[in-house]
Amino acid sequence: MKRLVLLLALLSSTAVFAQKGLWGATEVDSVNCWQNYNIFGSNYNSKSYLEAYDAWSYVYKNCPQVKENIFIFGPTIVREKIKVTTDENQKKALINQLMEVYDLRNKYFPGKEAFVLGSKAYDYIQFFPEDPKTAYDLFRQAMEKGATDLTPQQLNGYFLASIRLVKDKTIDVTQLFEVYNQVNETLEFHTDRLNKSVTDLSVARDSGTLDVKGEKELARNEKLLEGYDKVAGNIEKSIAPVLSCDRLKVIYNMEAFEANKTNEVWLKRASKMLAKERLDDAGNTVDCTDNPVYFKSAEALYAMDPDAQAARSMGRLAVVNEKWPEATKFFTDAIALEVDPRKKSADYLRLASIQQKLGQLASAKQSALKAANLNKEDGRPYLIIASLYATAAGTCGENVFEKNAVYWAAIDYASKAKSVDAGLTKQADALISNFKKGIPDKSIAFQFSKKDGDRYTIGCWINETITVRFY
Repeated sequence: MKRLVLLLALLSSTAVFAQKGLWGATEVDSVNCWQNYNIFGSNYNSKSYLEAYDAWSYVYKNCPQVKENIFIFGPTIVREKIKVTTDENQKKALINQLMEVYDLRNKYFPGKEAFVLGSKAYDYIQFFPEDPKTAYDLFRQAMEKGATDLTPQQLNGYFLASIRLVKDKTIDVTQLFEVYNQVNETLEFHTDRLNKSVTDLSVARDSGTLDVKGEKELARNEKLLEGYDKVAGNIEKSIAPVLSCDRLKVIYNMEAFEANKTNEVWLKRASKMLAKERLDDAGNTVDCTDNPVYFKSAEALYAMDPDAQAARSMGRLAVVNEKWPEATKFFTDAIALEVDPRKKSADYLRLASIQQKLGQLASAKQSALKAANLNKEDGRPYLIIASLYATAAGTCGENVFEKNAVYWAAIDYASKAKSVDAGLTKQADALISNFKKGIPDKSIAFQFSKKDGDRYTIGCWINETITVRFY
């Protein structure tokens, strides 16, 4: 009896629902669409994507306008169906259906055109790798509609399609650089936004004021940053072979500068591209800042909009002209304006180098420590501190042991540099070998009641505790 009552209630509610006519032209159509929608939704939620296909396909064909979820879930369901389909004609039909899903989503549920087009482009190049041009054109359309709506994965796909077209000589290097700048600017937009959020949330966490919601947001934003960083790294590796100074001169020359000296976008791109570090044929890190356009762009940008990049470029110009107080000011400004911790870290390193040159050793150490704290994967700050300590030998202490004990501290920091960054091992080992020559020998240590394994605190501005040891 209870089952009969429940069944009648279900039929009654279904009939009432169907009469509303929201899901089809007739009551029967409405009921069928509603039932199939719930079937595929349930299967999707349990990750039974293959089982969801038939019910999803019914809703997609007969009542696509009723729910956006039809198009949000659709690509995952169709891609799973493609994986298990062996008949080539059926597979082709399914791939075409997948492409259609994106088009119809924009038709029935507009508002996310850029993301949807980017998704279509990304899937297109996966299924049609022999046709990167179509994917490239779709990505371009997506970028025009809203570059910041594209995911890291989509941005990476756009750039890789461009690389393919350069190799096929379908587009030239100038067009590739344009894509690179578009993608890079979009990545910077997101990383700047996320870095600010992560910094603010981290401060709240460290002060004990971050709630559970904030903790989740911090974890989510840190993961997103990793995604954007990974894409940025992949793009830099891909473009490195073509990013030569000679090629850049074709685009960024004085004639081009004169034509674009009031074009802020062009000036920023010129400044970034020419300042970007890359490896030369000998494996040395170089940039293209010797191009006169770099400093011309820096001056024009700083007059227009003194942002972090403009201040940084002006700092470089001051260094070239050996105007150290000006260089200090500009890099200090860049640090204050920059939100990306890695770029801020690099600016602190530049500031530390200037302070060392000026004999401001204590200030240089503080700048290097700030750089290390902002980029924990960079060992260069520790090499700078090691160098600072070696420079200070003979100035801290009252006797020969105290004055030369600083070399132990220098060795410690050089060792830390290579432990953080294995790429610095050769450089660090060379410094360590040299520093070992300066440490007090056993006889001198004995005179001042110091033996192997003893702890000793170096005073002055260094303020480091070292372990006495002999090599």
